[in-house]
Amino acid sequence: LQMFRTMLTDNVELPDEKIDELVDAFMNAIPTLLKSKLLAA
Repeated sequence: LQMFRTMLTDNVELPDEKIDELVDAFMNAIPTLLKSKLLAA
């Protein structure tokens, strides 16, 4: 998940707040099992 944030920061001209919103939207859209695995990593 941190790699996803880093890739967005390095490759997209967006403020940190927008990146946080995108990551939150991504986490809310994925299945619960996958979300728990990503949060544990």
